[in-house]
Amino acid sequence: MNAPTTLSAARRTVTRVASRALSSRAATVAVRAAYSRSTAMPLERTEHRCVPGTVIGAADVAPWLRRLTLHVPGLRGYEVQAPDEYVGLVMPRPGTTLPDLSSITGPHPRPVLATMPEEDRPDVRWYTVSDWRPQTAELDVEVVLHPEGEVDEGPGATWVRAAAPGDAVAVQTGTACYHQPADARVQVVAGDETAYPSIAGIIEAARGTDRELHVFLELARADALPALPQPERGSLTLVDRVQTPGEALLVAVRAADLPAVDYGWVCGEQQLAAGVRKHLVGERGLGRTDVYFCAYWILGRARG
Repeated sequence: MNAPTTLSAARRTVTRVASRALSSRAATVAVRAAYSRSTAMPLERTEHRCVPGTVIGAADVAPWLRRLTLHVPGLRGYEVQAPDEYVGLVMPRPGTTLPDLSSITGPHPRPVLATMPEEDRPDVRWYTVSDWRPQTAELDVEVVLHPEGEVDEGPGATWVRAAAPGDAVAVQTGTACYHQPADARVQVVAGDETAYPSIAGIIEAARGTDRELHVFLELARADALPALPQPERGSLTLVDRVQTPGEALLVAVRAADLPAVDYGWVCGEQQLAAGVRKHLVGERGLGRTDVYFCAYWILGRARG
């Protein structure tokens, strides 16, 4: 009698311990998942809009940077969440007009657009918000463009290059990705030309804070873009592209004498973003969820 009773009690004890362990493990997984979404994942909006707009200004502010100003009354009430906030430009194809886009309410317009006839279907590309003036419903986006013929341009770059006041466009709300933990004081911010508008915004947003930004920007031409401002705390390193995008940048980040890094933001060509992120995690000791990285473009493919 005693043996079965003892065995039964032991089984109950093991079951309770195992249950607690599983609960603890599940809680740990849940916490990690929540932490991941609060740092490495983009911020999520509770609602999205796709609204018509009109180009009211277009200017080349540097050899490779073109700024469009859009009047978008339907965006009233919209708030920019972070300095790398981006929106989708829904652009009519040559010889077409924009169709009714009122059915697009989520963050991904492509499934709705895919149901439209090909001859009427607009193109969508995503660009960083440079400025939003809610009082006048004016939105500025800045787009990095290489000289014509130098790269194989996609439909977005082609449309932006030719855009002029009076042109119709629609704006799809997007999201933002730069939302580091509150205690992430020392940060590495790195990218190539395509990340320039976001990096400029991140530097500006850090002014008046205790954030220490170590910024690395790889350029094919030093005079192609406006000069980045020096961070109030930290450093600014401009890297000349040697051949393959990202190679020289990774060398510079690896060689940099940096304090312990708390957070990383890396965007640009696919291999550039992946390489610097791997270095920050594997060699600088950052957690995977402490580095946001994104491929803005892929070598060998047309850019948006």
